[in-house]
Amino acid sequence: MIVVLTLTAVAVLVVSALVVLELQDRRRRRVLGHLGRPDRAVGDRAVADMDAARSTAEGISRAAHAGTSGAAGMSSVA
Repeated sequence: MIVVLTLTAVAVLVVSALVVLELQDRRRRRVLGHLGRPDRAVGDRAVADMDAARSTAEGISRAAHAGTSGAAGMSSVA
């Protein structure tokens, strides 16, 4: 009997959590509905800028520390 009550309580908790999450999602969509669809070009440009910045930083780092291995920190010139 206790097992049945425990499973029922767990099922009620799961269903109530799903209902609350769905209500929050609907509310969020309604509040943010005026923003419209995101522009994919903006995201692609941000990723390209990030890659360029990372490449520049990596190039500067390698130029400043010539002859060292990044993995081991050992000199590649023996």
